[in-house]
Amino acid sequence: MHSLPEMGARPIVGFLACIIFIQLGIYYRTSFHIPGIGGSDSSDSSNEAFMSGGSFGDPVRNRHPTVPLSLKELDILDKLSDTIVQVEALRVFGKDIPHNIHGATIKGQTRERAQQIRDQIQCWTQNGSWVRIDGHALTKPPGIPHLGDSRFSRCDGRFMESLDQEAQAHEGEEGHVHYLGELDAKNDRWVVREATKYKWVPNETICGQLPLSKVRAAPSTVYEPFEAAKFCRVLRQRNLMIVGDVTQYQLHDVLLSAVQKPFVCHGELGCLHRSPHELCATSNLKFSRNDVISVPWAIDPEKEEFPSASTVEQPWATDELLQEYNIVLLNKGLVWRPDEEFLNELVFTIKYLWRYYPKTMFIYRATHPVSNNCTALKEAGEDEAMAGKDGRSTVPGTMLQTPLDQSPERTKDNEDPKMVFRPTLADIQRQNKMAKHIVEAAGGIFLDTEKMFALRPDGRMGDGDCSRFCAPGPLDAYTDLLYNTLKILEA
Repeated sequence: MHSLPEMGARPIVGFLACIIFIQLGIYYRTSFHIPGIGGSDSSDSSNEAFMSGGSFGDPVRNRHPTVPLSLKELDILDKLSDTIVQVEALRVFGKDIPHNIHGATIKGQTRERAQQIRDQIQCWTQNGSWVRIDGHALTKPPGIPHLGDSRFSRCDGRFMESLDQEAQAHEGEEGHVHYLGELDAKNDRWVVREATKYKWVPNETICGQLPLSKVRAAPSTVYEPFEAAKFCRVLRQRNLMIVGDVTQYQLHDVLLSAVQKPFVCHGELGCLHRSPHELCATSNLKFSRNDVISVPWAIDPEKEEFPSASTVEQPWATDELLQEYNIVLLNKGLVWRPDEEFLNELVFTIKYLWRYYPKTMFIYRATHPVSNNCTALKEAGEDEAMAGKDGRSTVPGTMLQTPLDQSPERTKDNEDPKMVFRPTLADIQRQNKMAKHIVEAAGGIFLDTEKMFALRPDGRMGDGDCSRFCAPGPLDAYTDLLYNTLKILEA
């Protein structure tokens, strides 16, 4: 096993000093009402809307005391973080910042070509929309048939109960008995949940005109739908390991369901130490539960460093696993870390991959914001609703929920600012930007999917869990995105 990289003296001290200065100033302003410090208009000092339901059934553990920051102050913090992370990337990687993309087989890679690839992937995630596709336009029901953890089928369970109730209410009447997955020819619709009928479609008018599309040796930049055979081809006999928290675990289920490989899993905690799942004839998949994508053996008991009881950190970055798994899909989940801790852990992990495993392709996906009203949508009958030809639900007592046109913005809240749910939307956005800079500086790929899934308050688990999606559902979009990403990385 490789020795751990020497990280050297960090510039985090300066970062901490700046943050402490800002926080102390605002603390005194709010606690002692000192006039003249940052203004006195209480309507301008607020925090993000509370993210209730985003803590996996235990919202108390994600409550962290804080002080309110106005939208202007949050913007200042963003700019400060940008500066700090740029300095840190330059310090850690220095002149050795790679011009290529780790693990890619592109011939004659240049820094310009690597940037063109990143711009293309970024365009797919930033310039697109959720398009509803239903009825005879499809030859099979929308959504990927779910073969994984039964917990994620909760929404389908509600939908089928509604179908049963409708059948009982209209017993003996023709045209009122429907089964999950069949085509309702009368209404030209598939009998599936509405949340599964939306597909992420990039704007080819924009993305089809980027520089990469004009490179003769580059693969097609047209965004293609996932096909198992094509996906296996771009994997090129490589194994894939997914690392992250319980939200990341869902991608493990999505991919295995997409390739239609029957599998038995023992939950997110039991997957690492079991036999790998077969993705393709020559490619396997494994999941490791590590909430903060840390390198666990960096903990030094002699310095009184111990694992946190509130997070799970399974050992995924071992030499044995990284020699076997050539592609690693990472995400730091919705476990709150202050910026300095988040950056410290991320840099340590990414530098380890960058220094000792230059042929390993590492892909980092953005953390998704939670929905702050998904439980209310469930209570309004979102899962049971079915759209008629007029665009309204034909199921009495239910309400249709469609994807948003604009992603939620940072908001003001007059609730007690001293106890909020973390991470807030501002936290997620800021740390996603930090991760993007560090990952790309080290030769990795960043999937900026924050906006894509912020547009989907629907299709969530509900009942207090507004961070995870039901299956099938919006997360199926990752199959298309991963396939197209790997496709343009193999030329």
